[in-house]
Amino acid sequence: MRSPTVCVGVPVWRGADYVAETLESVLRQRGVRLSVVVSVDGDDQESVAACRPFLLDGRVTLFVQSQRLGWVGNSSAALTAAAGAGTDYACLQPHDDLLDDDYLAVLVATAEANREAAVVYSDIQCFGTYSRVIRQPTVAGSPFARQVDVMNRHYAAVSYRGLMRASALRSILPMAGNPCRDFAADTVWLARQALVGDLVRVPQPLYRKRYHADNTHSQWATWPPEARIMAWTRHCLDMLAEALKATRTASQQATLHNAARRRLLRPRNWTPYRHDLANMPRFEQAAMRSRFDTQAASRTDIGPPPPTRLRAGLRLLGGLSRMRFGRRTSRQP
Repeated sequence: MRSPTVCVGVPVWRGADYVAETLESVLRQRGVRLSVVVSVDGDDQESVAACRPFLLDGRVTLFVQSQRLGWVGNSSAALTAAAGAGTDYACLQPHDDLLDDDYLAVLVATAEANREAAVVYSDIQCFGTYSRVIRQPTVAGSPFARQVDVMNRHYAAVSYRGLMRASALRSILPMAGNPCRDFAADTVWLARQALVGDLVRVPQPLYRKRYHADNTHSQWATWPPEARIMAWTRHCLDMLAEALKATRTASQQATLHNAARRRLLRPRNWTPYRHDLANMPRFEQAAMRSRFDTQAASRTDIGPPPPTRLRAGLRLLGGLSRMRFGRRTSRQP
C-alpha cells in the first residue's frame, strides 16, 4: 500500500524576514511524501527573492499572484493549489510559523486512524512576543452537533492550520473573507471545516506560532470601538450562516440562532472583544442584538429564526384567548 501524499500551502506576504526558516521547517518533515506550494501575494519582490532558492528542491513550486489578494484570498489560493488532484492531504502553513520535524507524520497517522476526521491538528506553542500553549478540543458528532459545539466553545482557529483530507477540503473551498478587513475569517473557516467531518486534536505542541508586531490578528485590537463591534457582529452572522448548512429541522435552526445570539454578547475569555462586551450598557447590548437580528433576517443565507414550538404554542394560546374574550364581549348587553 502506498503511503499518503501531503501538500503544504505556504501563503506569503511581506515575509522575507521569516519565510526561509518556515520553508526549512516544512522541508525537514520526516516520514511523509511531501510537496510544497508557495503563494506570494502580489508585488512583493523581497519575499519572492527569499523563496527562490528553495526551488532547487524539486518538491517546491512557487506562484506569484498578479495582484494583492489579501490574507484570506492568498490563503485560499495556496490551499486550492495544495489540494490539487493526486494529493491525499493538504494543510496551510503561514510564512512565519514553524513545525516540529515529525508534525506531518503524526497528523497523517492520526488522520488514517480516524476516518471520520476531516482535519487533524496539534496544540500550538506560541513564541516571540507571546508565550502560551493554545489548545482546541476535538469537535465530533453529527454535523449539527459539531456546529453547536463550535458556536458555543471555539474562537482560536487552531484547525485553520490543521491537516485536511484533500477530498473534504476541495468540497469547502474557497475560503470566505468579509468586509471588516477579513476579521476572524479563520474561525469561520473552522465552522466550515466542521461541516464535512470531525475536527480531531493531537494533544502535543508540535506547531510553533510566532507572535510579532506584524501579525494580522494583533491589529484587530487597535481598531476603534465602533469597528470592533461591527466586526464582531459580522463574525457572529457569518458563523451562523455556516452553521445553518448543517440543520435539517426548524428546531435545529432555532437552536443555532439562539447560540449565535449568545455568542454575540457573552464576554468569554476567548472573545477578542470581551472587555467591550462586558462594559457595554444593557441598552447598547439590546441595540446590538436588534441589529444582529435585522441583519440576519436580511441575509439570504440566514433569514429570521423559525418559531420554536413554545413560541408557536404561545401564539396559539394568545389567539384562543382573544377568541374567547371576543365571544364573552359579544354576549354583554
